[in-house]
Amino acid sequence: MAYSLIPQHDPRLANRVKRQLMGFMSYLMFAIPLVYAVEQGWMGFGHAGLRWFMALAVAINIAFFLAIRHGATRRFSDPSIMTAQVAVAGLLALYVAYYAAQATVIGLALFFACFFFGVFSFSLRQYLALTVAAALGYALMLVLKYDVAQRGSEAFRLELLNLMILALLLLWMSLLGSYIAGLRSNLAQKKEALAGALARLEELASRDELTGLHNRRHLMETLEQQQERAVRHGEPFSLCILDIDRFKRINDSHGHGVGDEALRGFAQRIRSQLRRMDIVGRGAAENTFGRYGGEEFLLLLPYAQGAGARACLERLRDAMSAQDFPTSAGPLSITFSAGVAHYRTGEAIETLINRADSALYRAKSAGRDRVEVCD
Repeated sequence: MAYSLIPQHDPRLANRVKRQLMGFMSYLMFAIPLVYAVEQGWMGFGHAGLRWFMALAVAINIAFFLAIRHGATRRFSDPSIMTAQVAVAGLLALYVAYYAAQATVIGLALFFACFFFGVFSFSLRQYLALTVAAALGYALMLVLKYDVAQRGSEAFRLELLNLMILALLLLWMSLLGSYIAGLRSNLAQKKEALAGALARLEELASRDELTGLHNRRHLMETLEQQQERAVRHGEPFSLCILDIDRFKRINDSHGHGVGDEALRGFAQRIRSQLRRMDIVGRGAAENTFGRYGGEEFLLLLPYAQGAGARACLERLRDAMSAQDFPTSAGPLSITFSAGVAHYRTGEAIETLINRADSALYRAKSAGRDRVEVCD
């Protein structure tokens, strides 16, 4: 597999790498005016010094790139190590400013360029700290560059003007950059909140309001996904339709309110039993059991075939009859009948449901409170 400068599998890492490469391109961009300044004799170092400077800048950027690209910085609070990159760029800018004669503007421009990249991640505190560090660094550079006898010269006074301009512009960039960073942070928070709201809406749209189980739409989507896995990977599965026995009698005798209580209690007990039994293998009970309609419920059993599916339903049936359901009308005994159909390769979902429904009809006809498996 060919090596890619920009990773394709991790968008966040890709953004960090892109920002680092943009910084590297800035160094290369400044090589043009540096070469011109050296040619004109406006720099204190010649071509050899320029080569060393560019070699150092390239080596540092390669080190930053490799550390970010290969995940060595993931454990840091700032995986893009932007503070370190800006600090190193500032030191290189001071180096250029120290050797600059008439080309001081190049060193100042390097400061502005590296501070610009802080817009991606710096807070106001980080910006101000770097501004102070840059101003102090520039002042120290002037102390080293000009001895006491030279500090009354016009050149030194111009350098002091450069220092004031540098401090003021970096302060302005700090305020502007932190403002932009704040906007980006607020936008990211709003985007995250919107994504959460959309996820909750999607979850609500897939839930049955009464029982809290997944509804028919979600169940059909899950069935289609399971069918695709069965076709592609040969994974077996069974479909079960559960129907509460004589549910109409509960509504007629005690009212629909008690009927709703019975539906909620039934759903809760089945769901708790599925979690306890862990019969859905690598599937999740929350995703494979739901209300199909009325008093009918649908259960999808991944990796289960005839005998295994029947055993699962029999255990659920025993758990259902082991204890009455508490309701506002008193304890009620609730049983269910179930029809089971094992998926056949190439079979349509509608056909599978019809076979499970036929097995359920046989269970009802045979006296209820039983499980029938479609051949």
